[in-house]
Amino acid sequence: MDVLSDLLKIKIFREEQAERALAKARALLRAAEEAVDHAKKVLREFREESRQREKALFADLCKRIVLLKDIQDVQIDIQLMKERIDELSQELEQAKEKLESAAEHERGAREAHMFAVRMREKFSEMLRTVNQERDFELSRREELEVEEAAEIRYVLSRAAREPTVDPREAA
Repeated sequence: MDVLSDLLKIKIFREEQAERALAKARALLRAAEEAVDHAKKVLREFREESRQREKALFADLCKRIVLLKDIQDVQIDIQLMKERIDELSQELEQAKEKLESAAEHERGAREAHMFAVRMREKFSEMLRTVNQERDFELSRREELEVEEAAEIRYVLSRAAREPTVDPREAA
């Protein structure tokens, strides 16, 4: 019986471990979601900032007489902004990949937790059944002992009421 109780404790321990792993996976998933949201926000803001800056650069070129160097400087600035947009887009894609990985890890942790819960529930039910059977068997044995004691009392009381014949008197 102690072995079954010990096994149940192990099942409970494994369930708790799976629960902690699931909580950790969920926290990582939330962090990955926040990282994607942040990367989207940074990219969106930089794109808007780049458009405004590009307009401002072209407006400045249109207001005055410019040299070829001024046009080349604007082209370089625009190219640098596009490169930065590409970098931020790559960072967003990496964040999305990490999010997908975290979501997959969370799904695995959730499945492992559900499995551990099912195993603990099955084992608890099995232990409950074993205990019920043991209790039933103990109750049945007690009833048999009570019946046996009652039968013995009946036989003894009957024997006490009947006269006994002494074998020496019979001869």
